[in-house]
Amino acid sequence: MHRQSEEMHERLEAIFDAFPDIRMEDIPRIDLYMDQVTTFLQESLRGLSRDPAGDKFLTKTMINNYVKNKVLLPPVRKKYSREHMMLLIMIYYMKSFLSIGDIRSITGPVMERYASVPADRAEKRKDAADKKPGRNEGAAGARAEKGKNTQPQMGIGEIYEEIIRRMDDELPRIRADIDRQIDLAAEDFADVPPQERDLLQRFSLISRLSAEVYMRKLFIEKLLDEQAETDD
Repeated sequence: MHRQSEEMHERLEAIFDAFPDIRMEDIPRIDLYMDQVTTFLQESLRGLSRDPAGDKFLTKTMINNYVKNKVLLPPVRKKYSREHMMLLIMIYYMKSFLSIGDIRSITGPVMERYASVPADRAEKRKDAADKKPGRNEGAAGARAEKGKNTQPQMGIGEIYEEIIRRMDDELPRIRADIDRQIDLAAEDFADVPPQERDLLQRFSLISRLSAEVYMRKLFIEKLLDEQAETDD
């Protein structure tokens, strides 16, 4: 195997070894203030960074913007729960290639149906609903009964754990596929002079991996469009 290919396999191994496995039990059980949130995320997601010392993964401004745009649940008394942390970790994976609007279209329905509602916020929702014009007791009772019947049996924590478990199952397969792509690229341009071969093989590998990423992005966008049509 070519020296360049060996180095690529080694770099890939280092990436997968450093990939964070943030389980629900790793997330603090107590509610956190903003500085504690950003510190936890900075330490936990460090393995994903090109520049661990310099990168800011999720800043205060970003998180406030997610709350403002209803991508993330609002904090309660300036504190963020484990649900906030789990949602932020998943948002981090999405934010590099999806717009805030796209992320909101998928996190919004999940938060609405599965997130816990603190008592003070639930009371505010009830008061606001009671003040809406055209509301009557019969409709209210029907909606309450419907809500009772459709109450989900899981929360954000269970959803997060299922997603992380599936990701863990898939990582070896993803790594094996990239290893295969590296080996295929090492066979390209065999007749090219050695001084040109490394450059062209690297270009070939990057181009093919980029096409795969682009196809996945297109599929995600299609799923988001179908979600939007369903919501309408």
